[in-house]
Amino acid sequence: MRTMGTVLGLVFTLVLITSAREPKEGKPGPPDVYCGKVTNRVVYIGAKTIAEFVADKWTKRCTVLYKMTDCSEMELTCSYFNVDNRDPYKCKKGNSLTVRAYGEPPRRFCKRDGPVPHFPVLSPGNMKIWYKSTTGILGSGRYPDQGVKCTIKCYKE
Repeated sequence: MRTMGTVLGLVFTLVLITSAREPKEGKPGPPDVYCGKVTNRVVYIGAKTIAEFVADKWTKRCTVLYKMTDCSEMELTCSYFNVDNRDPYKCKKGNSLTVRAYGEPPRRFCKRDGPVPHFPVLSPGNMKIWYKSTTGILGSGRYPDQGVKCTIKCYKE
């Protein structure tokens, strides 16, 4: 009886060790991501791909990993950017859009200061975008039309 428990314990440990893998990246999907309440996606960007990232006031957390296929650099710009935050310098008190370009530390955007065509976010590799919304007083009321609408496309082929 005791050996059976030991064998089961060893099998369980072996299963845990062999099932160790990379953290979840998200579900692959179409280039246009319309964030729901909680969304986690992977999008592949090619030379002719134009992807859209849209989050609104109902979105709590939306994470998208953009992977390049046959492109040497991709670009992120936002045509609509209205993100409520009470800390306009570090974007730590309220909603925020965080972007991590390949080889760079994550960068937070909030208020009305997002990536625009004159100052886009450029990435020579994969790019990850997080939209985070808070609950409570900081997440309601002040910006009734809060959200973002961004475009990700190949910048250099």
